Amino acid sequence: MKREEDIRYAATPSAKRYHDVGRLEAQKNGIFLRAFQPVPELPEGSSQQPFTLLPGFLDEPLIRTRNGAGEEHCLSNVCTHRGMILCDAVGHSKNLRCPYHGRRFSLNGHLVEAPGFEEACDFPRERDNLASLTMHAWGPLSFVQLERTNAFDSWIAPLRERLGFLPLSEFRLDFEGVQVFEMDAHWELYVENYLEGFHVPWVHKSLAAAIDTKDYRLESFPEGSVQIALAKGQSEFDLPSDHPEHGLPVAAWYFHLFPNVMVNVYPWGLSLNVVEPVNCNRTRVRFLPYIWRPELRAAGAGVGLDRVEMEDEAVVEAVHLGLRSRLYPGGRYAPGHEDGLFYFHRLVEDKTWE
Repeated sequence: MKREEDIRYAATPSAKRYHDVGRLEAQKNGIFLRAFQPVPELPEGSSQQPFTLLPGFLDEPLIRTRNGAGEEHCLSNVCTHRGMILCDAVGHSKNLRCPYHGRRFSLNGHLVEAPGFEEACDFPRERDNLASLTMHAWGPLSFVQLERTNAFDSWIAPLRERLGFLPLSEFRLDFEGVQVFEMDAHWELYVENYLEGFHVPWVHKSLAAAIDTKDYRLESFPEGSVQIALAKGQSEFDLPSDHPEHGLPVAAWYFHLFPNVMVNVYPWGLSLNVVEPVNCNRTRVRFLPYIWRPELRAAGAGVGLDRVEMEDEAVVEAVHLGLRSRLYPGGRYAPGHEDGLFYFHRLVEDKTWE
């Protein structure tokens, strides 16, 4: 093993990388165009949900649809005539009508009507239908990727293997509980903070009171990692006998799926966190709570998530500011505490320049 591959010798990345515009652009092409991103849920009774994939960064206009047969699709929200945005609000209709020149599409993206094109030759072509992205599902969550280069099954496998005992079909999105935060920091710094429990006793006093910070566990896999927090008291999870944590008082699992998806699993349900780059100095984080056992929401590691988030944002912004210092000499990793962080940095570097 090379010294730079051994956390006991390795140094943390150069501070310059977090302010390198060219590097972030390389990440856009090398990482995020290929990454699986969550698709917003369609509210009950709606047939279309427009959204922008990573607004301010990828800026890809998409729309999730559901037809009368209950079939769902994720389509380009751009008319194939002149590039007009088709839909700008959640709603219900039997088709998608372009407000510019009246072109009409079915809810599965097929061109149905094109006023003014009666004399056009070699029309319609396949490309005159709306581009469609494959939607992949795990439990209550759906994902798409813009470039089909990665395999969803291997990416999501760690969740399927560890959480298969949960009745995920019973998890429901709490629409009123969805929150969006923005902070003055590079997206990697937010993920870095998430990937280590080293800071918990100093930053999160309430969380530290609920979990055993001295027995905080981490397991890496090809496309991310999972942190296992054990409760100081009895766990509310009823784990099957073949589960890796059977017999342990699990308070929460914190899954990081590369590059920017976090799935936090508590006895009451799960919280999906999506970290969205905006630019080198700005990051947006979306929080979506999926409730299973609401009666448990006021106890354990999943309590006070708003407070924990504010504490995390404060330290992440302070680190981003500190990394601008001309006097910062560069740091080292804490073996046994920052292994997830070390692994993430290597993944980022490998995939940014693939």
